[in-house]
Formats: sequence, structure tokens, C-alpha cells
Amino acid sequence: MADKPTDKSAPRAERSGDPERRAAILDAADKLFRHYGPGKTTIGDIAREADVGVGSVYLEFCSKDEIVGELSGRRHHRVLSAMRSAAGTARGAERLTRALEARVDTLFELREEGTHSCDLVMCASTKGSFGRFRSEERELVIELLRGEGVKDAARVAELIERAHATLSPPWLFELDRRRALALCRELNAVLVTGVFARPGRRSAR
Repeated sequence: MADKPTDKSAPRAERSGDPERRAAILDAADKLFRHYGPGKTTIGDIAREADVGVGSVYLEFCSKDEIVGELSGRRHHRVLSAMRSAAGTARGAERLTRALEARVDTLFELREEGTHSCDLVMCASTKGSFGRFRSEERELVIELLRGEGVKDAARVAELIERAHATLSPPWLFELDRRRALALCRELNAVLVTGVFARPGRRSAR
């Protein structure tokens, strides 16, 4: 997916760090990615949309991958923030259940922002940033489990992650939002409630 200048004789300019130009480029890329997808959008397309030269894009970003990574990170942060907020002050199984439902709900919110908006969450072009998101998401689930006294939190978090894999793009969008949330609740009723019902769990209080 590399989208770099092909002229090897062109000098490698230092990145200028112009905040306004960088923001304009990201906004332009976000708009195009949501409509056409990262794979069908070139650096030239982004430059035209941002009303800057192609060289100006490379003054701020070393490649299209870097732009994709930054925009993906924003979406991942949004999902994780929604999960944390939903967990709030709830306790026990309800705390984790709310976080996992918020995950599904936020993914649908992102989808509604553009045909390819969720391509920036989970797809081949976001492999690096998705790996970080997956790790951070698992750490959040581990944190919530440990806060409720689940001893083998890391192993349980892995099982929950695998169980919820079908409630992630692209499979998630084979369902409508209401059905997806209903399945999420049913899954959690079996999985999460079962975790908290196991004998030997320490009290978090």
C-alpha cells in the first residue's frame, strides 16, 4: 500500500511540523477514506482534497500508511473511551457487559459515518494500528476483570476476545444494529455472567 514518490533523485525534505497543514491533510484523508476506502485513495487524491501539493503531504507524513495509522488510532481511541465510559461505576458482570455492548454500539456509529469508515478500524490496511488496538482492548478487559477479583483475568480476557470476534467488522455488519446488540447481550449473559459465577472468585471490595 506504499504511496511514495517514485523519483529517487528527489530530495528528502525534513517534515515541517505545520499543525494547520497537518490537520487539513488528516481531515481531507479522513473524508476520502470514509467515502472510497484507504486502498482506493492516493496521496495525490489527499493533496487535491486538502488543496496542497503532493510534496506538502510528504512534509507532514512519510507515507499513506502513516496517515492511515493516525486516523485508525483516533477511531480505536473512540471505541476504547466508549467502553471505559460505559463501564463507569457499575459492578460485577454488569460492568464488563456494559463495556462490551458499548464496543458494538460505537462500531455501528463509526459505520454510519461513511461506507468505508470502519475500514480504518479493522482491515488489512490497518494491520499495525489494529494490533495495538487489540492489545489495548484486551488490557482494558483485563483491568475490568481484575477490578472485580477475577484471578485468571488474562486468560479470561482472551476467551472473551475470541468469543466476541464475530461481533467485529466485517462480520458484525452482516447484522443490523439492534440484532447485533441483542446477540451481544445474549452472549454476555452466558459468557460474562458465567465468569463471575465461578466458585473461588475473590471479592473486589
